[in-house]
Amino acid sequence: MSWPMVKLGDILSIIRGVTFKPNDQVEPLSEGSTIVMRTKNVQRSGLDISDLIAIPDSFIKRDEQYLRSEDMLISSANSWELVGKISFIDKLPAKSTAGGFISIIRAKKEKVIPKYLYYWLTLEHTQVKIRNCGQKTTNISNLNLERFKELFIPLPSLNDQRRIVAILDKAANIRQKREQAIKLSDDFLRATFLEMFGDPVKNPKGWQRMKFSEVGTLDRGKSKHRPRNAPELLGGIHPLIQTGDVANSGGYITEYFSTYSDIGLAQSKMWKKGTLCITIAANIAKTGILTFDACFPDSVVGFQPNQHVEVEFIQHWLGFLQKQLEETAPEVAQKNINLAILRDLDVIIPDKALQMKFKGVVKKVRELKEKYHNFPNIQPVLSSFHLS
Repeated sequence: MSWPMVKLGDILSIIRGVTFKPNDQVEPLSEGSTIVMRTKNVQRSGLDISDLIAIPDSFIKRDEQYLRSEDMLISSANSWELVGKISFIDKLPAKSTAGGFISIIRAKKEKVIPKYLYYWLTLEHTQVKIRNCGQKTTNISNLNLERFKELFIPLPSLNDQRRIVAILDKAANIRQKREQAIKLSDDFLRATFLEMFGDPVKNPKGWQRMKFSEVGTLDRGKSKHRPRNAPELLGGIHPLIQTGDVANSGGYITEYFSTYSDIGLAQSKMWKKGTLCITIAANIAKTGILTFDACFPDSVVGFQPNQHVEVEFIQHWLGFLQKQLEETAPEVAQKNINLAILRDLDVIIPDKALQMKFKGVVKKVRELKEKYHNFPNIQPVLSSFHLS
């Protein structure tokens, strides 16, 4: 199919988020308050409204800064691999706006169906283009909105857009059901862990405790060169895992979207299959087990167990601490924790035979999840329309 190509700037407007300080916050839904969407609320699976904050209405200077139905929120300042993350707004959780690290994308509906625009923006190759519009400053990438608006999008007629959206909505519904089934599997594993080992923080079963640093090797990934996305570093044969790949892995890292050249590998480090990857910036204490050898930057920590523990046990133990670590992580440009914090964590050490039994349960659940992943995926459906 061949459709005319138009610039994004011709079919959308961008409204920058509102900047404020932590002590400006007020109680959500209180009189005279406006809810603020932050980077943690913008998820690829949809808008996460489980943790909301608010600011006084006086911070809103223009009516256009208030969110509207069918707006999109894009992460415009974050780690490089998370810049461009987008959520579509079906329904608004009361009066709301976007925070300083977020921008609002508003479609010009006389030219483009908002959902069509959203689906194109979430294509994997589009996401790469968006990330390449980022400008690196220290460990943060800021999306250059003017460059973003210069990107070209294929634009069918409005009727064709509606037809495409209807098909993609069906595929998205299948994906949502698959994700619900996967969540039930994760809930089952969490309940199984508690039954076998007890609460790992309270330790009601009285297991021996050791420091995290004593049950294996724990080291940061390497990415010495600056800028990290220099062209000569990328595009080779060596898998490169980013924090977003870990956070979205579902527990096992089975694919990669970036690679290092030989030059990139020389300034990094190759980690072995079976390594537990732990994020320490942007997404805090999210984990994924490598199913292939790969490199990763210093925003990810690699853990390799010794004789005391199984890697699957450690992964699920960390899952119980993830929220606590995220809440206590200091935030300057973005939330982060350091290696010393991880190494000093207390780990319960259950009987190895019990850990092996739990490992077997994890394996069976993983096999079940893989069946869910064989359900129709939205990316191939998107790609079938040649929206590039």
